[in-house]
Amino acid sequence: MEQRWVDLASNAPESGSGHPPQAPEFVHEVLRNRSLSRFGQRLALLIVGGTTAGVGLAITLLYGAWPVLPFAGLEWLGLWWAFRWLSGHDQDFERIVVDGAELQHEVRIRSQVWRRSWNRHWCTVVCRTRRSRVELRVRSHGREAVIGRMMMDEDKARLAQELRGLLRVEK
Repeated sequence: MEQRWVDLASNAPESGSGHPPQAPEFVHEVLRNRSLSRFGQRLALLIVGGTTAGVGLAITLLYGAWPVLPFAGLEWLGLWWAFRWLSGHDQDFERIVVDGAELQHEVRIRSQVWRRSWNRHWCTVVCRTRRSRVELRVRSHGREAVIGRMMMDEDKARLAQELRGLLRVEK
């Protein structure tokens, strides 16, 4: 996952008072990392599809094994579906903002966006480690919500350390 620190004050519009709005104390945004572009996906489909079709046709022509052709088509169709499913997640992100007395958490997965906010003085970040797996949760008023789903375990531990100065963090 690509991680990006956002400086919201640099391009924030000015408020009606003539003073720019205050930047949040802390912003952490995690984006999906897509190393294969749309062109790369199409090229991979073309190469795999061409290779599979070529091998299927060669076996059919040489040995008369025509039942190979539908499986070659299914292989190409499966790869096409996988690329299509992955491209639906290209815009996914997770954002954690500490601003004044509020902790905000926003997550986008496919086309759905979830937004939650808590009073930062009443919430606790719980960091649990089980068999080298790190899990981060925000706990407030008897309820918990998972944060950092798109992050690697090392990054979750680092985020918990960074939040330690801003919120209460339990280990």
